[in-house]
Parts: sequence; C-alpha cells; structure tokens
Amino acid sequence: MKRAAANQLDECRRVAQRSFGIKRLRREQEEAMLALLGGRDTVVALPTGFGKSLIYQVPAMMLKRPTIVVSPLIALMTDQMRALNERGAPVIALHSQLKAAERRAAIARLARGGRLVILTTPETIESKATAPLIEKAKPALLCVDEAHCISEWGQDFRPSYLRLAAARKRIGNPPTLALTATATPHVRDDIAERLALRDPLVLTAPAHRKNLRLAVEVVPGSQKNTAAGKLIRGLRRPGIIYCATTVAVDQLANVLKRVGIPVVRYHGKMSPAERTAAQHAFMDPHRRMIMVATTAFGMGIDKPNIRYIVHYQAPGSLEQYVQESGRAGRDGNPADCVLLFDAADLEIQEHLQGMSRPSVRHLLALEKTLTAWAAEKRTPTASALAASAAVPVRIAEALLIDLEEAGLIEHGKSGAIKLAVPLAAFRSGARELIAKVKTFRFEGERKLKTVAGYATTPDCRSIFIRRYFGEANPPRCGTCDRCRATSIVAAQPAVTPTRPPSSRRPRRRRRQRGRSQQRSAG
Repeated sequence: MKRAAANQLDECRRVAQRSFGIKRLRREQEEAMLALLGGRDTVVALPTGFGKSLIYQVPAMMLKRPTIVVSPLIALMTDQMRALNERGAPVIALHSQLKAAERRAAIARLARGGRLVILTTPETIESKATAPLIEKAKPALLCVDEAHCISEWGQDFRPSYLRLAAARKRIGNPPTLALTATATPHVRDDIAERLALRDPLVLTAPAHRKNLRLAVEVVPGSQKNTAAGKLIRGLRRPGIIYCATTVAVDQLANVLKRVGIPVVRYHGKMSPAERTAAQHAFMDPHRRMIMVATTAFGMGIDKPNIRYIVHYQAPGSLEQYVQESGRAGRDGNPADCVLLFDAADLEIQEHLQGMSRPSVRHLLALEKTLTAWAAEKRTPTASALAASAAVPVRIAEALLIDLEEAGLIEHGKSGAIKLAVPLAAFRSGARELIAKVKTFRFEGERKLKTVAGYATTPDCRSIFIRRYFGEANPPRCGTCDRCRATSIVAAQPAVTPTRPPSSRRPRRRRRQRGRSQQRSAG
C-alpha cells in the first residue's frame, strides 16, 4: 500500500512538472491528490494563490475517465479552459452560453470519453439535455470549485449548488473534491454534509498569506474620496478598489479619471461587452491600471502582480474580505490590503443582504401562494410560483429546496411542484421553517459584527482573521498596521532617567555661569 502511494506521488510530481511546469508541489496539494486517487472525498480550504486548481488538474491527467469540474461563473471556466488548452490538456466546457457549433463539438468529444476535463456549471450538470451525457461518460472524479457556494452559511449562497449531491449520485458517486479559499469550520462541515461526502479528508492552510500587509483606516463616508486618493497616490499599481454598490463604483471611477489616474470600472449593471473590455484592459500585463469594482469582479482572476486591494466600503463578511484581499500579491511579493472603514457602510451591506437572502416574509409568501395553487389542484413550476408570490426566483429556489428536504413538497418530472403532505401538515411544516430562516438573518448580522470587530481590533489583524477561520494559536504577522505600530513603539529609545540632585552639580553650573559672564564682559 505504501509503495503504491509512493508511486502515485512520484507520478503526480512528474505530471505537475511535465504538463503544468510546476517543479515542486505543496504538501497540502500532494495529500489531496493522493486522497482523490485513492478514492477518498476531500475538502480543501486553501488561500487564494495557493494552487488549488492543480489538485484536480494533475489527477485528471492521470485518470482514464473524465473529470467533472463545477464552477459558479462562465468567465471563470473560460479562463480555466484557456489555461488547460495552453498546457495541451484535453478539456471541454458545457454551459448555456456556448454557440451551437461549440456545443456540438463539446458533446462529440464527451461521447468519446477517456481522459478529459469537463468544465460546467451546477445548472448544466443537472439539465435534462446534458445530465444523461455526463452520466454515460462515468466520470472518475467530481470537483466542486468555490464550494462555499453550497453552504447556506457561506458568503455566496447559490441554490443550484444545493442540488449537487443528487447530481453526484446520478453520475455514480465518484470521489469528490470540494475547493474553497474561505471556509470556517462550520462551513466546511456544511459543505461535507450537503455534498454527502464520505469521511472526507479535510485540508486547510492559514487564511492570511504572509506577504499581504493588512491595514484599516477609519474614515467617515464624506472623506472617503480624499482618503482613497491620498492612499492610492502612495501605492504602486496595478490595484483593485472594491465598492459595495454600483453607484459608488461609478462615482469613484469618474473622480479618479478626472484627475488623470488610469482607471477602469466593473459591475453587474454594465453590458457584457463593457465588462469584458474593462477586464482585458486591467489584465494587460503592459498596463498598470486601477480597477474600481463591485464583488462581481475578481473570481478566478489570475493576475500575479496586483500590488494592492483597497476596500472603499466595508464588505459583507470577513470571508468576502479575505477572498478579495487574497487577489493581491499572488507573485509572492509584498502587497497592501487596506480597508477604509465607516460603520455606516455596514448598513449598506445589511440592506444588500436583505435583498438577496431568504426572509420570513419570503417564506410566508411562498407558503400562502403554494397553498392557493394546491387548493386549485394546480402544480406550478418554481419560476411560476416565484412570480406569483412576488419572491425573487433565486430566493424561491432556496426555500423550495428547504421545503423539499423537510418532506413537504416534491418535484414532478416536468419540474412541477406539488404538496407531498396534506394541506394542514404543509402549512404547519412551513411555519416550522421560520426559525431556520431567522437564523439566516442572525448569521448575516453576526458576520457584519465580525467585520466591525476586525476593523476596530487593537490586536494583530492576521491573528483576528486566522482565529476566525479556526486556528487556535496563530502567530503575530509582524506586518499589519497594528504590528507595525507596536514595533515602532518598542523601537523608540528609552527616556534617560533624571539623575538625583547632588551638592556638586549646582556649584559646577555656578562656576560655568561665572566664566560666561566674564567672557561676555570681555
């Protein structure tokens, strides 16, 4: 057994160097690869820039059947596909934005089977058109990227991720790898439970990289532009400035542009062409620009020389802050991560979370509407039910998954929703879920308080972050603003104590005073 593992490890190292140009793998990468090749489920929480993608890419080049990689963003898949193509790795993408010819070519390649990386979305892997094709390919490995999306406690809650356990079962329960850069112990447990992982190996590394210099400046909102301008004039480009709202992005980008600073902007209300152009300009290795963006920008961005990340407004969670800050300094050189903190920013985040998270109001609206449809013996689809209840589709899907897990509803073959219990039992069961929905809100409030705690802590900021992510006794970083302030105080020379008066010193001063008077008179 040990010899077989040693042989596999040697092969992993050869593939990493031959196919990806990596001369040395990290210990966590090797442990995860061996676990997967040995058929063991694995949860990996490693910081941005740690080389998480290699953990599935290397085994994928060794396995004789396809590897499925589920990603949350098509843009992320596009970048991964380009990188794998450059390395000569067999890869296809399956998602909703493929052109007809691209889709036909991808399906034809999938039908041939064999060694292959299949990049897809959680929605595509469960679609009626694609699911049978993937099942027939009998994947040897399933990788769930950005796995915190599967957890209701994660910072990127996405309902389609909650159905991945069922999709995994349909494709034969292959060994599964869950990858994330930010997951507390609770979120890691939730990921394992929701993916139905079997005794998973859990690998983690400190959430804060040593080359990132953390700092916070407490700045009232009215002074943010001045503070940001002063800050970025003293920092090397390229850099990213994150804002909580699209309005703030537009305003700040315009201010910087007017004073001649090379800047582009990125947010969800821009057209796809505008976002693509902005991203290409920022990623150009010959240009040193500033990107002003919302959280819509950055996932999967592999620009190694980003010299700073500035958060113009407080993020919605420490997970979000660590993930976004981790995009700086991926080349290993020092980089600055600065939060401009104003307590009023937390109110903005609270409002944004209220718009995107399930609430008691949403649950009651769904319960009332579904009861009305059932009384008329009608079975709506999720989208029809959401529209009828005036609940956002994404939130409706999340709540319907909870109702289905509670055994209160079931989905028909055409996606129609029907009650699985008598009407009275459904009403009673739906009301019991109110406590769970309230917990979502309390968890969001707790996360915002944690951000405030990070901003105002008198201690090492790295210690604060690493304790939050489950480390018991992390060391001081020595580079954050708190540590630097402590070092400056410690380095100041001690004040020389005053010597006690003596009978001789006054006479000496009187003699010196007498001589000066004589010189003055002369």
